[in-house]
Amino acid sequence: MAGPTQFQNSGLLEACRLWRKVSAKGTEYLTGRLGGVKVTILPRRADAEGDHTHVMFFSEPSKRQEGGGR
Repeated sequence: MAGPTQFQNSGLLEACRLWRKVSAKGTEYLTGRLGGVKVTILPRRADAEGDHTHVMFFSEPSKRQEGGGR
């Protein structure tokens, strides 16, 4: 896994850290916080048009997450 110094001189900026989760239906997804916004990245649905592989969503964090939790 990449350490914080691996990208230090690459021009890349860390926007947020993500955690891998599994939904009740068994779908793997990524979630994290970007400031006061919850970020969720889901794999594209089988019936979605286009050649993309994932979709990113922003939402308000739950009350638990506002207190500093994930």
